[in-house]
Amino acid sequence: MAATNETSFPERNRGWYKEDLTEIEGPIRKLLENYSKIPPAEVVKHINSIRERGFAANPYPCIGLYRFTNLTLLTHPLYDSIVERLRAAGATYLDVGCCFGQDLRQLVLDGVPSDRLIGLDVAGALMDLGYEFFLDRGVLCSRFVVADVFKGAEQGPVWTDLEKRGVDVMHCSAFFHLFTLEDQISAAKNLARLIKKDGVIVGRQIGSIKPGDVPAIKDQSFSYRHDVDSFNAMWKQVGEATETQWKVEGTMDMVGINVNSPVEDENSRRLLFTVTRIG
Repeated sequence: MAATNETSFPERNRGWYKEDLTEIEGPIRKLLENYSKIPPAEVVKHINSIRERGFAANPYPCIGLYRFTNLTLLTHPLYDSIVERLRAAGATYLDVGCCFGQDLRQLVLDGVPSDRLIGLDVAGALMDLGYEFFLDRGVLCSRFVVADVFKGAEQGPVWTDLEKRGVDVMHCSAFFHLFTLEDQISAAKNLARLIKKDGVIVGRQIGSIKPGDVPAIKDQSFSYRHDVDSFNAMWKQVGEATETQWKVEGTMDMVGINVNSPVEDENSRRLLFTVTRIG
């Protein structure tokens, strides 16, 4: 497999790109073997190929660093109850910033009917590549939506149809931490309008024991990292703006944090959260 050209993709030189995997274990291997029926000896080669193509289309750290192989929804403490909830008739799941749709496929493997699952991303190329990653084009009944969370209802039916349908469980990992606090609030207001009463938003992101602005992955820009209190305050502001009420629960730990990476530091923590619409 030819290497991505480093001149064309300077992101490789920013610490956003690991060398090809030589081995991998854990849930992603089980998913590819049991859901996609990929022979065990072919799994690593298959992941490397998809990573290379995905990075060429969208050179994001989550792709270059293989973080899409982590299946983050599976590690959420509510995962089992989420699966049970989504098995109920009429339930709807939305994965915001779904990338290749890897968490969505794990839900299918665990018994959730695929027609209840929706993936949303601004990068349609990654969602399309997901069919090749999981070898399920023409089989998976899930819907994938190319939409911009920041534009919301102004995009027309692609968004307003989601508002009409309503969402019971929203997965929103590695999303908010990419943006300024102002932009996070703007996005959260649009997402809040999709959630049914008693619905939940679950996810994880890079947080900080010192909440505030940090340099973003785009040059000369900043993003905001939360602790639990600041994340709660954001959702209180969102609730006031949308006439909704929210209960925020969260924990912070060092799981998956590398203080020597170009996108994390000594204040960084994993922020694992559940946001429940209570009114």
